[in-house]
Amino acid sequence: MTDLRKSTDPGAPTRSAPARSRSRARFVLALAIIAIALPLAATAGFGAPAASAEEAPSAPPSSTAATQNTQSTQATPSQTADPSTAPAPAPAPSPTSTTPTDAPVASPSISAPSTGSLLSGSVIVTGTAEPRSDIQLSSNTQTDPLCLTTAAADGSFSCSSGGLPSGPGVVLRITQLVAGHDNQSASVSVNLLNAPTAGSGSSGGVTTGYGTVRGNGYPQATVTATAGAYSCSAIADARGGWACNLGAGIPSGTLVLRASQVTSWSGGSSPSSAGVTITIDSESPQPPTITSPTAGGTVALTGALIAGGGETGALVTVFAGAYAACTATVVDSLWSCTAGTVAAGTAQMSALQQDAAGNISSESTPFALTFSTASTTPTAPTGAGTGTPSGTPAPGAGSTPPTPGQTPSATGSPGVAGTPPTGSSGYGDGAAPGAGTSDPSAPATPTAPSSPGDSGSAAPPAAGHTPGTWAGATRYTSALQPVFGQATASNWWIALIVALTALVLVAAPARLLANAFGSARSALASTTAASQARSALASSGAATALRQRAERRGALTGRNRSRDEYDRVPDIAVSPRVIAVLALVASAAIGMLSGPIDNQPAYLRLFGAIIVSFTVLNLVSVVVPRVFARRALGVTITAVFAPKYLLLAAAATGVSRLFDLDPALLFGLVLAVGGAVEASRRIQGQLALVQTIALLVLGGAAWASSGLVDASSGAFSSFVAEVLSTLTLGSFGAAAIALIPLGPLAGRALFAWSRGVWLASTVVSFTLLAAVLCSSIERAGVTPTAVPVLLAAIAFAAVSVSVWVWVRYVAPALR
Repeated sequence: MTDLRKSTDPGAPTRSAPARSRSRARFVLALAIIAIALPLAATAGFGAPAASAEEAPSAPPSSTAATQNTQSTQATPSQTADPSTAPAPAPAPSPTSTTPTDAPVASPSISAPSTGSLLSGSVIVTGTAEPRSDIQLSSNTQTDPLCLTTAAADGSFSCSSGGLPSGPGVVLRITQLVAGHDNQSASVSVNLLNAPTAGSGSSGGVTTGYGTVRGNGYPQATVTATAGAYSCSAIADARGGWACNLGAGIPSGTLVLRASQVTSWSGGSSPSSAGVTITIDSESPQPPTITSPTAGGTVALTGALIAGGGETGALVTVFAGAYAACTATVVDSLWSCTAGTVAAGTAQMSALQQDAAGNISSESTPFALTFSTASTTPTAPTGAGTGTPSGTPAPGAGSTPPTPGQTPSATGSPGVAGTPPTGSSGYGDGAAPGAGTSDPSAPATPTAPSSPGDSGSAAPPAAGHTPGTWAGATRYTSALQPVFGQATASNWWIALIVALTALVLVAAPARLLANAFGSARSALASTTAASQARSALASSGAATALRQRAERRGALTGRNRSRDEYDRVPDIAVSPRVIAVLALVASAAIGMLSGPIDNQPAYLRLFGAIIVSFTVLNLVSVVVPRVFARRALGVTITAVFAPKYLLLAAAATGVSRLFDLDPALLFGLVLAVGGAVEASRRIQGQLALVQTIALLVLGGAAWASSGLVDASSGAFSSFVAEVLSTLTLGSFGAAAIALIPLGPLAGRALFAWSRGVWLASTVVSFTLLAAVLCSSIERAGVTPTAVPVLLAAIAFAAVSVSVWVWVRYVAPALR
């Protein structure tokens, strides 16, 4: 190597000046080439996507060639370089010493499904995106992502989600996630319609020959159910529920049920639902049997134990006349139940049963059974299903029909084999057929569909009384006990005791209180009359002076019209017949409110029956006294409308509703005897007595006739029975209430004429009224309100007597 430094040896060789200049130029040129090549090499190395971090960047071909040329020039053997001026080796480029530049990435796209497609169930979205990027699928109906996946090396992807809810315009969105880049997305709008759910109309999977099915779908969608050769359609309600009948008379067996649905926006039908096996039971069960008590027997009024046989799992309903006495579920072909309180007398006992599918048997053969206060209670068979007393009406008479899926079962739970029946007492005749309602949590009374498309309609509880028709039963259809040979002696004693109690605590004290108030008014009137006379004398002079000043003032002002002149409002005359008709209709409407009213045509029939009976009642109460007065007394009387009688009718209705009286207390009078005010006290008393006797005879005749009418033979016979029942109750009620010696009532005139006659008439009227209300009075006696009402009556009597004693004896002594 040649040392370029200046040698101190005078004999050493030296380089010339031109050679040194050329060497410096080459060195500067190499440095410039290296400075340019290094950034280019670094940029090319970091920009390659597949380059490794450990690979050194290579220079461009031109730079490499220049560098090699320079190196070859410097390596010429004839040239020597000064070690102090030799160039330093180029440093290796650092990866962190440069800034990378972003390269473009592929945008995502969805290839399937297409916009507006109809989907159901699991949703699969396919498309393309940046290779090896993360893909996220979401929808506008869910907050969480539906699925996450990674695009393949060629950029394709497929993302599957679980089932989405049905609905139109569901937006499916994919989002592409690439590190160092903004997220990109793509979306598509589709319609989703899943298959509806479908099943049997009952929770047990067994339905009747109508094939009632039900399920849930999209709201307002048209659902089509298919099972074998049978099908039906229904429109889902606002909550998606639907139900329909596959047909009528479908034979017993099993069918596989499927359903699909279509909407206004779907453009097609949904897939069919998975097959569900349903069981058809189109055969009605045989009528149940009643083995205890037997025909012609006698049982207690309350808590009579009734037992028999039937189809296992069926609901048995026992009837006492037109009322449901109790219900029970059949266990091991046996059942038993405890009846509630039944009216004293003889009732026709029968039963029917409803199987698990909802089929209702025909009525068992009725037989007569006597309900009495003294009887022996039969025991239930071992293993019989237990039931509870029923206060509900006959099946379907006003209760809500069972909806599809409701299991018909008894109110009581099935008994355990070997366990004696249990149950608490209730009122077997507490409500007329049609007055009951069903509880969703409790089993419905036996009903069955009547036609295809109806999820359940009422079935007739007994012959002649078809609920929902004009032949249906009401609380007045068989409200009375037969008068001949049925009422026991104890009932008459109870009626007499009730009559005497009402006489002592209500009628007599009311008369004393009225006398006390009358004496007080008379004394006050006398005092007021004397004071008015003195005031009139004192003010007569002042009045004369005022009149004279007024006349002078009138002369000055020129008044020329009489001061007594005024305009009169024209009188509007209303026909008395119109008033009488309107009063009768109002009184009948008040009588209708004495008990529960159901939305059944039979209650329109009852309204007409009450109008007819009240019309007869008012005609008899007026015509008989009028004929008697003209022929026997030579007095002419007329009939007048008594508005206060409507208040008495409303009071009687209030008492009936307060104590739940069945039969109810009715007051049907709206007309009174007029024109006898100027007659003597004897004539007024005799007319009141004749009116009372006419009402009692009319009520007794109607009561006797009611036992001759078979109310179960149709709508007309039920109408006649209701006319007789309301006529009996209205006549006895009007006679008893009118004998209270107050105000314009007949009892006041009769009391003023003969107190002995009044007493005898009152006892007879109150006794007959209590006799027809005997069963109601017995129930009212055990209610919680009986004691407070009795105490209130005693308090009323005590206050009335105290006021009368004070006005009659104490006050005069203090004057």
